[in-house]
Amino acid sequence: MNPILDIDDEKSLREFLTIMLENEGYEVVSADSGQKAVALIEKNVFDLVITDIRMRQSNGIDVLKVVKQVGPQTRVVMMTAYASAETAVEAMKIGAYDYISRPFKVDDLQIAEAQY
Repeated sequence: MNPILDIDDEKSLREFLTIMLENEGYEVVSADSGQKAVALIEKNVFDLVITDIRMRQSNGIDVLKVVKQVGPQTRVVMMTAYASAETAVEAMKIGAYDYISRPFKVDDLQIAEAQY
């Protein structure tokens, strides 16, 4: 099984997700920006990518596009505190597997994770 990529510029949330996923037995690689994530995606295979949509230097939609070009089979879960119908529709059209609004319940992510 390939690792999960956790992308968020908010350190506390990124660390929380990484710890939660590792406690479930998954190997997790994390990135604090879209640019770092893209570099990882171009060199590694991930089964699941969990990314924030709105980050300081980049956005999750751009990351999603790269993931779908490099590894179309990779599932991508988008997270955002700034949910909008337009963003959700755009993400799903590009190929996002799921879209979770923050704050989220841990069960929301566990359901998406269990399906992968």
